[in-house]
Amino acid sequence: MSFNLFFAIMSFLPVFFSCTKKESITIKQPNIILIVADDLGYSDLGCFGGEIQTPFLNSIANEGVRLPNMNNAGMCVISRSSLLTGQWWPKVGYGIEHGENIAQELKKEGYSTGLIGKWHLNGEPNEKGFDYFFGFLGGYSTYFQGSSDYRENKKIYKDFDNEFYSTDEFSERAVSFVNERAGHKDQPFFLYLSYQSPHNPLQAPKEDIMKYRGTYLSGWQAIREARVKRQKAIGLVNENTPLPGYPQNLPEWESLSFAQKDLEDLRMSVYAAMVERMDNGVGKLMESLKVNGLAENTLVIFLSDNGTDSFSVMDSVMLQKGVLPGDIGSNYQPGTGWAYASVTPRRLYKISQHGGGVKTGAIAWWPKTIRNSGTLLFDPLHVIDVFPTFLDVAGNMDKKSTDQNNTKVVAGESFAALLKGEEWERKSPMYFQFMDNRAIRTDKWSLVEVDGNGWELYDTETDPMETRDLSSQYPEKVNELDMQWLMWWKTESGKSNYRPESTHNSPHYKPQGDRGTGAEYTPSAMPANLNSRYPLKNRP
Repeated sequence: MSFNLFFAIMSFLPVFFSCTKKESITIKQPNIILIVADDLGYSDLGCFGGEIQTPFLNSIANEGVRLPNMNNAGMCVISRSSLLTGQWWPKVGYGIEHGENIAQELKKEGYSTGLIGKWHLNGEPNEKGFDYFFGFLGGYSTYFQGSSDYRENKKIYKDFDNEFYSTDEFSERAVSFVNERAGHKDQPFFLYLSYQSPHNPLQAPKEDIMKYRGTYLSGWQAIREARVKRQKAIGLVNENTPLPGYPQNLPEWESLSFAQKDLEDLRMSVYAAMVERMDNGVGKLMESLKVNGLAENTLVIFLSDNGTDSFSVMDSVMLQKGVLPGDIGSNYQPGTGWAYASVTPRRLYKISQHGGGVKTGAIAWWPKTIRNSGTLLFDPLHVIDVFPTFLDVAGNMDKKSTDQNNTKVVAGESFAALLKGEEWERKSPMYFQFMDNRAIRTDKWSLVEVDGNGWELYDTETDPMETRDLSSQYPEKVNELDMQWLMWWKTESGKSNYRPESTHNSPHYKPQGDRGTGAEYTPSAMPANLNSRYPLKNRP
């Protein structure tokens, strides 16, 4: 309290007591932590129906709120572009080609800022508003050996010893960041903890993998069904909600040889171990907040940048080298089977703009503010809403909501009111596009396309899992939403027409439609000479 304010209070005590309590309190800006998992499926966490052990994220969900209807952009770079700017990605460009990000804006409000983990955007973090950076600049790196694009601030980092595992290193660095900021409690901080897990390469410590080995021999359909059952018990899925049929491009589990089942079980065991290791790190971070007395006024948002990766383009190369999922030097992906289980109860996967590609099991935690802890808030959200929400709670949103011409300058909509237990309603549709996949979602309709195969129309209210295509029954609605989507595309991208890049010609992706347009998934088989590396207890 300043001397002048103190003198005024003592001199005019009766007047002071006539003022409201609210007028005498300065509300402190919250610390903000954004935790992003990479390629995590909607149902992988225990609090969203998964069997993977995630006690710490489950605890955050129980103490905070779950946001089951949070949407991302379906692919790493474009999700992060929208997440950090509050704009649709075609406007700011692939990887944020122009415009300021949330770190730059929060610095203006007095925040110290840090990024730990994956960047995967243009430029370097220290030039983009982050005071501290540790991690790698590109899209992925090995977990045990690092890569040449690792940096600590602008200095090349090469200290990858035998104990290095990137998920653990990111978690420890995040804890250190919080411990250091605890000495500066007069200044709020923003920490962006950007895990690579469980993005490929599928790698984890052997002891963690062996904990899950054999768990997935029941197959992806059995795992999916078990997850749906838990989701119904949790309240994530209604009993009468229609569920998608089995994908046409995915073989039935029982049609696989045991060698195929063996390798597939190992693939998912590694994935599960990676998710659990990330959860352990989140637990350490949350404990550091509590130990340092920072928990009460820290807002934590957890989400994934897109759905699970359904591809497995390096399997044959890895097997020729005698390398298995989990090994140092390996580069396996989850594949269509386990992606199908991970996105339960939805359809399709990473890069798709159907639910499985863009829905993320998000969590919000803020002890000082959230009072309806443990609840599910089904309001339709998008990662573009995170930017304005953070500015809102930091006290800056009024400055950024409109320009001098009273034109809306941020596409996202703050959902801070939701976190405070107040009423909130989305005002605008949500738009999606990546390659030949696109969508527009309103409160009533979802118009979606996969593999450039034409629009599909779904009733958002009665068919949220996108099972029954109504496009032939409501052609006028298709045309209306199509025109609306095209206008959005032209406005945001600055292009006069829409000519998407085809997944048919991509070296990284393949068509993935589950109703006849997607590439067939052929599971790889465990070589007999390698099956003792991660041994099954009851091998036939």
